[in-house]
Amino acid sequence: MTTPAGPPTVRATFSTYRALFDRSRSTAMFEKFAQHGDLVEIRGPLFRLWLCSDPALARELLVDHGRSVTKGFGVRMISIGLGNGILTNEDPISHRRNRRLINPAFSASALQKYAEVMAAAAMRADKRWRAGQVVEITEEMGRITLDVVGRTLLGDDTERDAKTVIDSLEVILKRFGIGFIPGATKLLDTNLPPAVKIKNAVASMRSTVERVVTAHKRGDRDYDDIVAALLAATEDGEGFTEQQVLDETLTLMLAGFETTANALSWTWWLLDQNPAVAAALRAEVDATIGDAVPTYADIARLPYTMATIAETMRLRPPAWILEREVKEPIDFGGYHARIGTTILTSPWIVHHDPRWWGTDAAAYRPDRWLNDAGEFDHGAPGQPRGAYFPFGAGSRMCIGEQFAWAEAVLVLAILARRWAPVTEPNQDVRTWAAVTLRPHPGIRMRLAPAPALAPAS
Repeated sequence: MTTPAGPPTVRATFSTYRALFDRSRSTAMFEKFAQHGDLVEIRGPLFRLWLCSDPALARELLVDHGRSVTKGFGVRMISIGLGNGILTNEDPISHRRNRRLINPAFSASALQKYAEVMAAAAMRADKRWRAGQVVEITEEMGRITLDVVGRTLLGDDTERDAKTVIDSLEVILKRFGIGFIPGATKLLDTNLPPAVKIKNAVASMRSTVERVVTAHKRGDRDYDDIVAALLAATEDGEGFTEQQVLDETLTLMLAGFETTANALSWTWWLLDQNPAVAAALRAEVDATIGDAVPTYADIARLPYTMATIAETMRLRPPAWILEREVKEPIDFGGYHARIGTTILTSPWIVHHDPRWWGTDAAAYRPDRWLNDAGEFDHGAPGQPRGAYFPFGAGSRMCIGEQFAWAEAVLVLAILARRWAPVTEPNQDVRTWAAVTLRPHPGIRMRLAPAPALAPAS
């Protein structure tokens, strides 16, 4: 019996192409396609994409077929700036080796050290915030994560070098949609304005990190950061080349800045809309750490705070869609996927599906992540395996997951005990689905003191 050639087909329309560039429409577009089935082919004159929306299929794609697929054209666009780091490296052997070399930089002992930096950055924000001040909360969270990523990766106490790199990455990310145009790499060889801006940004950020790596190698001072760890990492007597350190540093900076800043921004917005959740969060922080500066060890003592972040990433997953390109033929979902087939799976779609999350799938309910003992538990909601993957899955799972959890929990715990930002009126807050899921056009919030906690009965 032959395997069917492909899944049911849905035709792309003008609005499909529009959504590829107007990223505020992208999540709704993919939701519409997913209504046609758990595995469909989206077909247009210039592309053919498969979209899978079933947890088992998502896991099959990312885990079971991990060695038979590569990342697709979207990541190839990013590689123009990031080089061949673990996000873009498609060679399975060198990818596994590089992950092993990077792993010590994210060990438990390293995270304890980074947690001190994270807490200090949050405390600086706490001191500069003023009651009644209206801020763009995404910019505020970005400022904190920039502070953290600069110090933990580059040993940059001034934020100058980190800001140069992040600003340059922003230029590339804003033009992410170019990667969906056939022949995009040829476009970048031209002197058209978008190509010039991207090339200038790449040159700026790479020269900045090259200078930082050179300073580390010279031993200008006693560096104790991730670049130093990458330079010292060895396996069988061999370590990273200077070029590899540069590529991995840029990759980790993108992941460490962008995803956590967005997750925290969405959290403040969701807390403002759900005051009972905000009150429960503050009550836990008050009872557990009070006015003390929390440490890495305190994270395990803040299950509701962890659950709050987990629920934010369910409803607003930073990595909202994952893309794989078939490099050797596979049978997938009952169909034959040929070489070159692009398969997408979306945490946004799976995380919102009532089949896996119940009739209250759209509700912001951090308590769903607590077990009967009140502990944070990834399996507490009862979702099937593969239904929650904000950091991906399989061999390509985000290497900085524990770093991101620690930063988000510590920053939220420190700021939530004194602040309850309120969304300014007359805003249409939407999603902007580029490389990560951003608030669009942003979220203006008024910094309000947190209300006093009700006395314990």
